[in-house]
Amino acid sequence: MATSVPHPMRAASSRDDSASGGRARWAVAVVLLTLAALPTSAQPFASGDADPLGVRPEAFLIAADSTASDTLYTSADRIGVRALRPASRLSGATRPTPEADSAWTALLRDAETEPLAPAADTTENVRKRSIDLNVFGYYRLFLYGRNITEPYPNLAPFERAYGVGDGYREPMLALTIAGRPNGRSAFGTELFIFNPYDGSEDFSTNTISLNLGINFYGNFRTEAGNFGVRAGGIHWYNLSPFTIGVNQTLDRYSIFDRTPWEGVTGKQKYEGYFLTGQANPGDERFDFQAFQGLILNGAQLPGDFAFDAFWGKTQPNGGLPGAVTDPNANVPGQGDVPDYQGFAGESRVLPSFITGGRLQRSFGANSVALNSIYSYRTLDSLTTDRRQYQVHTTSFNANAGPVNVSGELGASLFESPTYDSKWGEALMVRARTPEALTRLPLDVQVYQIGRNFFNENSEISTTNNPQLRTDPRCEVVAGSGAAGGGITQVNQLEHNRRGVNVNTEWGAGPAQFKVGWGIAHELAPTTTTLTYVHRINGLAVSRIYNPFPADAVCATRFGPLARKYSVFRGAIERAQTTDVEPVTGLAQNRKYYHAVDFQGKARARVLDRSLYFFYLGSFGSANRTARAVPTDDDTYIFAQYHEFDLYYELTPGFLLAGYLGLENIRGGQFTELDPTSGNPRDQRGRGIGLGFDWTLARNAGLYLRHRWMDFEDRSFAEDTYEGQETTLELKIFF
Repeated sequence: MATSVPHPMRAASSRDDSASGGRARWAVAVVLLTLAALPTSAQPFASGDADPLGVRPEAFLIAADSTASDTLYTSADRIGVRALRPASRLSGATRPTPEADSAWTALLRDAETEPLAPAADTTENVRKRSIDLNVFGYYRLFLYGRNITEPYPNLAPFERAYGVGDGYREPMLALTIAGRPNGRSAFGTELFIFNPYDGSEDFSTNTISLNLGINFYGNFRTEAGNFGVRAGGIHWYNLSPFTIGVNQTLDRYSIFDRTPWEGVTGKQKYEGYFLTGQANPGDERFDFQAFQGLILNGAQLPGDFAFDAFWGKTQPNGGLPGAVTDPNANVPGQGDVPDYQGFAGESRVLPSFITGGRLQRSFGANSVALNSIYSYRTLDSLTTDRRQYQVHTTSFNANAGPVNVSGELGASLFESPTYDSKWGEALMVRARTPEALTRLPLDVQVYQIGRNFFNENSEISTTNNPQLRTDPRCEVVAGSGAAGGGITQVNQLEHNRRGVNVNTEWGAGPAQFKVGWGIAHELAPTTTTLTYVHRINGLAVSRIYNPFPADAVCATRFGPLARKYSVFRGAIERAQTTDVEPVTGLAQNRKYYHAVDFQGKARARVLDRSLYFFYLGSFGSANRTARAVPTDDDTYIFAQYHEFDLYYELTPGFLLAGYLGLENIRGGQFTELDPTSGNPRDQRGRGIGLGFDWTLARNAGLYLRHRWMDFEDRSFAEDTYEGQETTLELKIFF
């Protein structure tokens, strides 16, 4: 049974107030001393100055490397730039595919990043030059505190907690070491250093380890073509949407809560979000899968061919499910204060890997590719039990005049000890038209994905078929964000569905608007479970209930009704449908899924200072019949979210931040009913946030966020909580 372990945040109980208060005061003193230690020249820069550590309105990319794969500059880059170009983010433009490995990726790729290169040097000369060993990085002090005045059961005595870090594995000091001995090879590593500042004499709480591992890069330009190799630690990699890919949500999220990988950007963060939808380059990592192993690629080969080949591990291939010491470590309703130990299971030297590749042929600006992956995972160290699947697809990207058309067609085969092998199909076609052709730019996507299609590494969620569960012991696997049929946003794909998504946008003076609409229906009734996201306070809740409990393969389940789950930087909830076969309990009706996303962005000058206002509204439902838009009529689940962000530049380098989030989830007559009220769920969530961004210097910033949060289910009276959360972040680059 899991126990609530107050690490790295120490709870403040009635018997511990004086000690925790002393630690809190000491932590604040550390911040003040750190600020006092800054050089006297470290003054906030003028609002018009360029921030070398921030993101400009465009996503900065350096010129494509020898394998025609763009390289992203992350927010921590300290490397001089000589040849930068902005990446187009406009509707209809082909999305760039940057390799967002880490803060030093740009250094490891092309010599256009050489900071000391004279302006007269040619690109070819610079590429041949070596680069001395570089050491750079950042210090991030993240202070966290909460006071849950109306908690869920089993949280005591950890309703109040104060400490350094929020339970997620993020470095306090990230130290990057990188170098290039010649123009064809490079290496680098990132050190991860963390100290909880808890006053303990137990040095085991201190952490010094590798962050993304030790990486090696090689580029070889020959008359036969250009070749590249990447090996070692973590690489951020995509192959195609149906093989290795991630759903690219772009700007359909609030940016009030800072991410650990953000830089010191000042108002450039909000300017960039307004113009391009990208708040900081580090967010590009959300658009790529983490991969560890060997990647070989080639481009500009005879006949305009190119290839990728890889062997290694993605997240689902790590560890060994059968090695878990306690698969039920998270007891329903049992809260667990974050104590990050990584994903469950112990690493063993047993066959668990993924391999595959791509062969691509270009026809000018058009291309067609064959993509293939094979995933193999050992399930037990004493038997030959294994889980394996293969995916084979054909993808294309073509331009017909001003219209861009892309798509992918393929199939997968899943095999496990408990499942009879069946092939599952997947088809997607997407067309983008410019404003000049259709008055408004249009992005139209049609798709059909069979219920037997399975791939943990693609942008398709494959949790709708209970027979394809990755671990039969878990309703929700640790690291997963869904179970059963998901109430999705527009363009989020799930298997066992046929549907269409449409997006458009337009501008009106100082404002910009985007609208997305989607509808889909199940190909067959397979699941009696629906999943939806608690978007408004999900991050704050995941800091209370550890999403990655030690020695457990299942996601942490919490709440008095044991139907909420803590996931990475968020929380989800499962709903059980009741219109099932009386004898078997299986689903008997197909479901229709509807989604509408609306976004509004505006900027203005108030008292000669910048003001930014962002709104995001999302609506989704699962119904028994098709509807034009999401409704709560004849519904299983209806969900709506409204988020308002407001940012104002009070003085140069100092911005005020405000947030209001509202969510309402309503169940229908064919979901669980409360035995007392006799009604289905009627949930109301609210989050109110205030804070500031203070740019202390060109390489240092201080960021405060305070959130008031509350939640109640008006039908299930025991499902309610209320509290506050405060975070203070000091970030210094060097």
